[in-house]
Amino acid sequence: MSVVAERVIRPMLFCIILICSQTWAEDEAAANFSGYVKSYALWQDALEVSNSEPLADEQWQSQNSLRLMLDYFPSDQLSLQLHYEIQPIYRTKPSALGAGGPFSTLSSIDNRYRIKDFSNPDDGDHWLFLQNLDRLNLRYSTEQGDLTIGRQVVSFGSARFVNPTDIFVPFALQTLNQEYRVGIDAIRYQAALGDFAQLDLGAVIGEDAEKENSGLFLRGRDNWDGRDVQGIVIALDQAWLIGGGLETAIGDYGFWLETAYVDADVEFDNTEVRYWRHSVGSDYALNERWILMLEYHYNGAGSDDPQDYLALLALQPYQQGGVYLLGRHYLIPALNWQASPLISVNGSGFFNLEDDSCFISLVADISWSEDLYSDVGVYWSRGEGLSLDPAVSPDVAALQFGSEFGNYPVSVYASLRWYF
Repeated sequence: MSVVAERVIRPMLFCIILICSQTWAEDEAAANFSGYVKSYALWQDALEVSNSEPLADEQWQSQNSLRLMLDYFPSDQLSLQLHYEIQPIYRTKPSALGAGGPFSTLSSIDNRYRIKDFSNPDDGDHWLFLQNLDRLNLRYSTEQGDLTIGRQVVSFGSARFVNPTDIFVPFALQTLNQEYRVGIDAIRYQAALGDFAQLDLGAVIGEDAEKENSGLFLRGRDNWDGRDVQGIVIALDQAWLIGGGLETAIGDYGFWLETAYVDADVEFDNTEVRYWRHSVGSDYALNERWILMLEYHYNGAGSDDPQDYLALLALQPYQQGGVYLLGRHYLIPALNWQASPLISVNGSGFFNLEDDSCFISLVADISWSEDLYSDVGVYWSRGEGLSLDPAVSPDVAALQFGSEFGNYPVSVYASLRWYF
């Protein structure tokens, strides 16, 4: 069997089994089968490099996704969750950086927080087939709390745009399909301590169940006089994190604050890597149709010198700590317009206040029916682009960032989404 056939037939057999289960699910009130089909048409501009050939040519992509979801409830206390996704992708010009490159619009295909995972090699062909067993967990529920074992979502945070405490596979800025967070392998217990209070603790088990790829977390949540507060501690093999968050209302304004301190057992420029990350912001409804949001983010893991950006990507905060922004100070405004009951428009911008670069996102979402949706959007960036270090041979290793967002190619896309 050819490699391409193996990648297609095996996932399709899995899909057939799940689809056949729909008949069974209709006969059993304890089961629910659902899913979606999505298709994105994407155009990306060339990724230019000063005084050199482009790192990636202008290209078109067709990103498609079929997600099948089964929730089974064999008893009042037990539930089984299974989500499987296959993504056939066509590219007119496969990128030399690969499907998981730093400017890719795909969700992360390299997940170190899974014991074992499907292999998704990129052979550089026009066609790329990705598969993702995104949920496979068993939950046992009692009046005291829920115990969940298996592949599941583990996410934290109070902020709207950048969450300092959310370190397990967060989405990158340019990811197109952000509807479902990436699942990771974990054992988690969530205990109810009162009407609003909750204790959340667990273990994340990474690649090959190795200690260096795993971690522990403990989080407490409560509501104090209408204020949602939380505190969290995360222990990784080479780092630990302590942080917290607050969500409340001040008059007509929504307000949030989230902070985290990380002590990592690594060095950069002969300096130990210890850093703070903060996000503070507010939202305000101008009227029934317009909502304005503004967030400031401080990233102590980043640098104020773009020449450090490439080296930062190899460090623990970016490999294991969920950090993806390279600078330090950011201003993030956003505006939501509900043009009609069926049409909404969202615009947001990430402004790096030190290297004068920015990343702008504008998207319009349209609801055609209860199950059919579409959207059109554009990603646009401004700033100094990539260049080659003249002191080093002209290859990828010699690349230098002129700014953070000036490297992102302009992207324009349209999508169609059907849910069942």
